[in-house]
Amino acid sequence: MKPHLPHFIRGTKKKAEKSVRQSRVNPQRAGLAIATVAILSFLLCMPMLPSKVTLKAGDVSPEDIIAAKTVRYTDFVETELRRDKATASVKEIYDPVPNTTDDSIITLKAIFQAVDRVRAASPGLPVSRKLARVRENLGIGIGSRISDAAFTTLLAAPPNVMRNIEDTALRLVTSAMEQELPKPAEMKAAKARVTAEAAKLLSDPAVAKAVGEVARESIRPNRVFNEDRTNALQESARQGVRPVLRTIQRGDLVIGKGEVVQQQHIEKFEALGLRHPKLDYRSVMSLILLVIVTVCIVVAYLWRYHNYVYLNIRALYLLSIIVVVSTLALRVGGSMLGITLQPAQVGYLGLFWVVTASMFMAVLLSPNVSLLVTALLSIVLSLLLNSELRFAASALIISLVGIYSVANIRDRGDLMRAFGLLAVAGIAMVWIMGNLNGDALDSMLQGTGWSLIVAFLATTFFWFGIAPLERPFAVTTHMSLLELADTNRPLLKRLVMEAPGTFTHSMHVSHLAESAAEAIGADALVARVASYYHDIGKTRRPHFFIENQNVENVHDKMNPTLSALVITSHIKDGIDIARESRIPKVVLDIIAEHHGTSLVQYFYHQAAGEQEPSTALEQQFRYPGPKPQTKEAAVVMLADAVEAASRGLAKPTPAKIEMLVNRIVADKLRDGQLDECDLTFKELSKITDCFVRTITSIMHARIEYPDGPTNEDRKPAADADSNTEQPKDNGAAAQNTERGTATPAS
Repeated sequence: MKPHLPHFIRGTKKKAEKSVRQSRVNPQRAGLAIATVAILSFLLCMPMLPSKVTLKAGDVSPEDIIAAKTVRYTDFVETELRRDKATASVKEIYDPVPNTTDDSIITLKAIFQAVDRVRAASPGLPVSRKLARVRENLGIGIGSRISDAAFTTLLAAPPNVMRNIEDTALRLVTSAMEQELPKPAEMKAAKARVTAEAAKLLSDPAVAKAVGEVARESIRPNRVFNEDRTNALQESARQGVRPVLRTIQRGDLVIGKGEVVQQQHIEKFEALGLRHPKLDYRSVMSLILLVIVTVCIVVAYLWRYHNYVYLNIRALYLLSIIVVVSTLALRVGGSMLGITLQPAQVGYLGLFWVVTASMFMAVLLSPNVSLLVTALLSIVLSLLLNSELRFAASALIISLVGIYSVANIRDRGDLMRAFGLLAVAGIAMVWIMGNLNGDALDSMLQGTGWSLIVAFLATTFFWFGIAPLERPFAVTTHMSLLELADTNRPLLKRLVMEAPGTFTHSMHVSHLAESAAEAIGADALVARVASYYHDIGKTRRPHFFIENQNVENVHDKMNPTLSALVITSHIKDGIDIARESRIPKVVLDIIAEHHGTSLVQYFYHQAAGEQEPSTALEQQFRYPGPKPQTKEAAVVMLADAVEAASRGLAKPTPAKIEMLVNRIVADKLRDGQLDECDLTFKELSKITDCFVRTITSIMHARIEYPDGPTNEDRKPAADADSNTEQPKDNGAAAQNTERGTATPAS
């Protein structure tokens, strides 16, 4: 079924097309656009200046501090710990010292040579003098580090033993210098090993001790610490540790009431801008520019493709209010109300508002306009959730389903269908996005529950929120029309009591108009409800209209001009009564247009017989108009005329009915009554066929009972929509049945 167009828009499209060039810029529209930009910019930029937190490490937090936004920050404490660990893991670099083994061997040989020279040159000297000469030959360095006991043992050793001692010491030093000896610890260990090996190789403890001591003093460090290379490697390892990033989600508890402030809390305060709050002017300007571009896009779209909305200032106010309220609801969320919500809960809350706004706009404005604005609101939701695309995509898809489900909503059954579609769409998006993002099963099950809650709240809020918005913005929805269609309403009950014939005629017209409107894709409900009320003005003077007369025809005692004035006045009376009863404008317009500027021919011909016909005379017998502006008004006009005329057929046959319908439609076309609506000839053909089928089915042939009155005895058929009594002659009645064209009254 074609989505219905909200009825403050119906009838304005043609006028908008005529005047759009003269009304592109309007101070009221411009002011509304500027105000909308200002309010939206304020709402979106509102949380960019957070409250200052002066807590220091060691203080006790007096309240819960909640993250107002989602941020990523560097955990400096953890990062430094990891970098220190990486630095400590780098081994120190030691470069080899050239010729250290040779130097150690030379030192060892120098010791033994000094001992040999002293033994050979001064065999008779006292030991003390020999020790002094050995130390003198070796110099202060080595000579002072070796004990007297070691030199005494070497000086006392026989030559053959001395050679063995020297060879053993040489092997020990050479073996020790083959190891890497970069630090004192390694040197100490090497010297300990030399002492232990000497004790194993030599049986004489004194000799072993002397050899070990000489060998120890001969060992030199063979590696030197390279500070530059070590520092470079440590710095490289340190820089190789990436900063540890943490994420604070919007709504997360930064620090609880009564907690002691620690360094990690300080870092979170810094990341959220709570320590030194300042306004990010770059972000603010970017957001304002985004709002301006968005509003301009919507305005251009409305002007180019929906100028009937663009030119209706009430529609623009309604659109602005829905967008502003939705954005405010998205911004407020739960955090500003003092409610701690999880990020997912904030997302579902935003999704609820976007879906609800899309449904409102689809019914109150236009489904096409709702599509564009919903897409933009989904982008806003993504911005408010720090570019969380999951809820933006879900909001867009579910909103599209919501727009489709309420575009033709009429009753509670349609409302339940809308709830079901929203729930199915929401659950489907939860599982689709959950699988794409790798969510846990528990998370998706919770999302399923939230989707059902969102669907229920959206449909409930929509159902109860539509009515308060209709009257202030002059919008008429199908739900309001269904309320008007209740025949127990006071106005229709008054019509039944005061003008029963008119009521019966209106019911028949509604049947014809509804079926014809459905055939051409117009709003059948509008046509039906407007048909109920189109002749409500006849309740002011019901006895002046033939369908409500019993015996006397009051027009027999009136001149044609006065009769025509009384007949045409039922339009003005109907408008007055409808306004008093607060009937919606869409119905009121059809009441005013359902006769257009048709001619009350019966009384016109009576008057023309008494004086010379002229244009001025003809204007006195025409309805005031205006002509039908919409398809629904044109359908009601044609159904009204056809139903009234069909009652004048004495012996209706399909051929007569078809001829009558074609003649009435042709006369309306010829008289220019359909010039201002957008009916096509193809649609007129469908309307004609529909009228013929419907009237034929209603006025089917009946069996003539033997005891029944003859056709000649029957009273002439009353024109249910005529405005005076038909002529007493049946032949004249058959020729004067078209309301406003060939009938005496309409």
